[in-house]
Amino acid sequence: MKIYFLSVLRVIFPVWIILLIGIETVFAQSQKFEEPFQILNYPQEFLPGWFGNEIRSTTSRIFQDSNSGRSGSKSLSVQPISTFNGVIWIKLTPAQFENPQAIFFAKSSRNGTGSRPAQVFFAWGEELDGEFSDLVQIGSDAEFANDDQDYRRFTLPVPMELIGKTEIFLRLEIRYGPGSGSAARWMMDDFEFGDIITDELPPQIQEARGFGPKSVLVSFSEPVDPVFSILPLAYELGGENPEKVELKADSVAVLMMENDLQDEKSYGITVRQIPDLEGNFLQDTTIQFSFYDPTEIPEKTLVLNELMPAPRADQDLPNVEYIEIYHAGDDEVRLEGIRLSNSRSETILDDLWLKPGEYLVLAPENQAVLLRQYGKVFPVREWPTLLNSGDHLTLKAVGGSLIDQISYSTASWRESEFANGGFSLEVPNSDYQCDNSVLLMPSIDSVRGTPGKQNSVRKGNEVTPLPVLENAWFQDSLTVNLTFSEPVFSRIEKKNIVFSPSLEIDSTYFSAGDRLVIYLKSPAKESEIYRLEISGIKDCWGNDLDKVGISKLILSSRPQPGDVILNEVLFDPKSGDPKFVELRNTSKKFLNLDSWALANFDDFGKPDQIREFGKEGLILNPEGYLAISTDINRLKLSYPKSASGNLLQIPLLPSYPISGGTVVLISPEGKIFETFTYNEDFHHPLLRDSKGVSLERISHFSEASLPSNWQSASGNEDFGTPGRKNSQIIEGDLNGNMIQIEPEVFDPEGSSGPAFASIQYQLDQTGWVGTFQIYSVGGQLIQTLAQNQVLGTSGIFTWTGTDSAGNRVRMGYYVLVVELYEPSGRTNLIKKTIVVADRL
Repeated sequence: MKIYFLSVLRVIFPVWIILLIGIETVFAQSQKFEEPFQILNYPQEFLPGWFGNEIRSTTSRIFQDSNSGRSGSKSLSVQPISTFNGVIWIKLTPAQFENPQAIFFAKSSRNGTGSRPAQVFFAWGEELDGEFSDLVQIGSDAEFANDDQDYRRFTLPVPMELIGKTEIFLRLEIRYGPGSGSAARWMMDDFEFGDIITDELPPQIQEARGFGPKSVLVSFSEPVDPVFSILPLAYELGGENPEKVELKADSVAVLMMENDLQDEKSYGITVRQIPDLEGNFLQDTTIQFSFYDPTEIPEKTLVLNELMPAPRADQDLPNVEYIEIYHAGDDEVRLEGIRLSNSRSETILDDLWLKPGEYLVLAPENQAVLLRQYGKVFPVREWPTLLNSGDHLTLKAVGGSLIDQISYSTASWRESEFANGGFSLEVPNSDYQCDNSVLLMPSIDSVRGTPGKQNSVRKGNEVTPLPVLENAWFQDSLTVNLTFSEPVFSRIEKKNIVFSPSLEIDSTYFSAGDRLVIYLKSPAKESEIYRLEISGIKDCWGNDLDKVGISKLILSSRPQPGDVILNEVLFDPKSGDPKFVELRNTSKKFLNLDSWALANFDDFGKPDQIREFGKEGLILNPEGYLAISTDINRLKLSYPKSASGNLLQIPLLPSYPISGGTVVLISPEGKIFETFTYNEDFHHPLLRDSKGVSLERISHFSEASLPSNWQSASGNEDFGTPGRKNSQIIEGDLNGNMIQIEPEVFDPEGSSGPAFASIQYQLDQTGWVGTFQIYSVGGQLIQTLAQNQVLGTSGIFTWTGTDSAGNRVRMGYYVLVVELYEPSGRTNLIKKTIVVADRL
């Protein structure tokens, strides 16, 4: 057993906040500093039995400090400056005690950026205005450094010659210490005067819990020996000794393990033979605890809940920028290492534990004291100054993962009087799991802000329809994009994303609230059909979505020349109907049309009025069709057979005049992929009215620039086939034939099938000159389709069943005569029969 006893000029070493278990204390006097200070100076009392040389109602000189006591209570604070040292006299009555001592808790708090400590001295005397003993410093200059400390317990024994006196005085002097700049602020709480008898009880383990990914915090019931308590052999966790032990406070040890610990796993920790400061040894003790890493902070656990970017000096709130954080999660977290940044700078937060449901006000280090009356305040070094005009703030965990982010602009205040009036910006609902930026509102509190408490614009959870998956597509072989109908909560586990056939996921990222990006470890296969299923997604209010997915997810190909063609054009629609342009995929591949566009030509032959139609994820199926228009619902009414066709609506098409123009297809690189220069004369000569009749491409093997490769859509097919197979089309190639006619029997009225005959040719080389003519069976020339025309290796001509005057011929047999001349002198004469019918 050890007795607490010291002579007049000695101080018992400080101990931490937690009181020693088993100490028996008899107190005659105590002061908690909860009663208001009287603004009265020495020799008048500001509290019963307490005197000060300069008492203030503000945060200067000697004052009562709100929320800075040991348990968030009030404290006595002294701020020494170059022209002021604080002096406090305390009246005590030791006569009734055998071994009286003054006991109190004290600490320093950072004030500004200076390096000066607060030096604290004490002396004893018998009279308030009489002589006192020589001043003795408590500890060294570093005892109360200009830093944010924890409260420590100090004991001052009464000198032997003063024991038994009816009345004595303790004098404390708080001086402006050596160094540069500002000095620390000194704080006192829970002052007691009386007898402390003995401590015979050993320390106990109060708690064990996670401290980091591979560290555990062990707290004891009282201060422990600083040497024994850091011996790794004194601890055992899961059968292993820690690599290192650090004493964070004199009753708190942190065990550093070699390997990461497992979340939600129950561990047993054994502590052996650690004494307290009086030599009472802890018996070997084993306790169980469930581990979690308090530095692993999931997204939206901490919410950037309120911002004060533009405070004003003439308002009720202090003229201080602040950021309020609200803990919306389920477990206590540690803030050490968290990165707070804005658009211009980043700062790293110091260590602090924050409990679920707590508010924390972050403020510049040298001004944080001004906000202490409003709640829990955290001084931030290297404060990222908030821009009045707008800024983007992020809060990131130690590993760099996003915890929360928010953006604001002058528009966030709704009106200029709020933007310039010293109003904070508040989040309406801290339970909202998505980006709160667009929801920010100016405070409606009477003091224009609510630091440290529930926001004044607080709203309840909204009931909204669950989001749906709107689109999914491969951006490239290693990247999949998904968009939802509204924002969803961005936390999703890789195991909840399943591809079939299987694709291994590397990581996920929400590039916006409604877009999920999935990165793959190995590339997907081109044109293979995948199925995607995702579970565990929540909306912004925490509601679970059912499993979402897509049954047809395809890595499409980049179109090559000839893969995508201009296939059909309606440039003269009926009154009230829209125009349209149709594309065709001639390949066996799925084609990516992202960022493709339509255009026309200006007077100088340059692409003009470029209208992008290729939205993200737009795929054209193999041998598929896509009609692009400004009103697809009206298009379906006018062309009912195309109601199930592949149609795409865009806001505006380029200008395609009725009399004639050019349709231009533009690739994502801005290059001209194909053009079609049309004219109203391209329509069938027997067509009485071409309004509402589209021009269809006859063969994709022939150039779009050939007028003979275009013909009016059949009346049997609504005079237009947007988004589906053309009514006038030749499939396949010539299969080795030099001349091929399709069909060999046709009705110029188009009663059933094409209203013309297509005449395709295929030659072995360029340079041939050809004449194509139609004769009656009696040898009369009916019409010349081409006269001594230089031919390419392939091409097409059409005969519409009319003569050279444009009149329809009679039913019957006709003969196509083709004369071919090769430059070397070789000639070829070919004759084929064509039948003109009536209503097939």
